[in-house]
Amino acid sequence: VGGSFGVAGREILVEEFMEGEELSVFGITDGRVVCMLVPAQDHKRLLEKDAGPNTGGMGAYAPVGIATPGLRAEILERIFQPTLEAMTAKGRPFTGLLYAGLMITADGPKVVEFNCRFGDPETQAVLPIMDLSPSFTGILASVANGDGIPENVSSPARGAGVTTVLAAANYPDKPRDGDAISIPEDLGDVLIFHAGTAQRRTGELVTAGGRVLSVTGRAATFEEAQRLSRQAAERISFEGKQFRGDIGWRELDRAAR
Repeated sequence: VGGSFGVAGREILVEEFMEGEELSVFGITDGRVVCMLVPAQDHKRLLEKDAGPNTGGMGAYAPVGIATPGLRAEILERIFQPTLEAMTAKGRPFTGLLYAGLMITADGPKVVEFNCRFGDPETQAVLPIMDLSPSFTGILASVANGDGIPENVSSPARGAGVTTVLAAANYPDKPRDGDAISIPEDLGDVLIFHAGTAQRRTGELVTAGGRVLSVTGRAATFEEAQRLSRQAAERISFEGKQFRGDIGWRELDRAAR
């Protein structure tokens, strides 16, 4: 092994295989108190029913049925609080946005990864449906100014959000740039987020990256939010467009059961 991989091959790390459903949880924290936002679920695989290669994310939805109040309390108690306490104990207190990528296993939530920023595309499904009090920017400003998380902060969700990513031709291997994009004006109650786009001098919008656009549908029910997102994704056009029409398929399966 060492001969094949050089110095890196001298040490092998064997990690536990975690089986379950993934959950993305964002927490705004002042280092002590955590304002947890509504959890979301990302879809990493390129093709429907989670087939094909891994990507940076082909879509996300929120809220997630498995993220019960009990599970959220467990995540706060077993993951967020011990992490913040350990960092403070080491003289490295953390304030800001803490992202926890979790696997919800038969033994409870386990950490896949941490990050210190909002994740894409989960953020595009989460923030549009949040009804934060005080305001989202007010909470961020309070933490940034050292005033802490405001008292009586609340973070309920209004309905559901479903985000569908439109990816370029050949994504995720070698995405193709330069394909003309057409976005109809009458897409309904959806939000369009630009990611891998560029504008030519002629004003023409073209692809300029792997994940080109994200389309977020918002509605009172998950089913309606999914329909809005999928239908808008279908109507936006560019050569080689790839997208998944089943974002949130596990949520539909749960409802059917």
